[in-house]
Amino acid sequence: MSAPDRPGGRPVAIVHGLVPAAGRGERFGGGEPKQFSLVAGRPLLAWTLERLLAAGAASLTVAVPADQLDRARSLVADERVLFVAGGDSRQASVRLCLAACPADPDELVLVHDGARPAVAPRDVRACVEAAAGADGAVLGRPVSDTLKLVAGGAIEATVDRSFLFRAETPQVFSRELLERALDEAAAAGFVGTDEAAAVERLAGVRLVAVTASRPNPKLTAASDLPLVAALLRDSIG
Repeated sequence: MSAPDRPGGRPVAIVHGLVPAAGRGERFGGGEPKQFSLVAGRPLLAWTLERLLAAGAASLTVAVPADQLDRARSLVADERVLFVAGGDSRQASVRLCLAACPADPDELVLVHDGARPAVAPRDVRACVEAAAGADGAVLGRPVSDTLKLVAGGAIEATVDRSFLFRAETPQVFSRELLERALDEAAAAGFVGTDEAAAVERLAGVRLVAVTASRPNPKLTAASDLPLVAALLRDSIG
């Protein structure tokens, strides 16, 4: 699939979103998966999908628990959004999303946490632009806290934070590269905490770190709710 051109003649990167949201959210608590919990008046996952569509995603393939598919389909009335049953791990859910995604091998795919609803569309676009000029890109921010190396409860040293970057999502790669990385990871029994960890295992890959311009917290525990809700309410105003 060829991409349209900008006025200056440079191709516009086409990106398809993959959203793993198949977890049960045990750390969040409550009686239902956190992706359906109301935050600032709307289901958490609805906010997330709306942000990615606003950033220009050509399609979104979203993994949710198999018993929540009908409920998920009621969140967004947009033909660009497809819901699939997720797997028993994040990595499995991303692979299932990839299998159903309409992206061509050379097109970009972004992976974004379903529980990061406050991501700024301009940060998503910046990450896509960076990936288009490299092998991939990861949104996040440099570490600002002082870090200590601890063993047995005792501080042993201060860690140099100048080389450290706190990874968030989206993370953007070509479809072919991400598929190859996840296939090789599965064959080796490797399970990473994010998609970049799998891609980094491939030889000669260059991933770009993109600094987020806005807060992009992940809603993990109930204590995260006030901050995320405040960010979403601020975006409405």
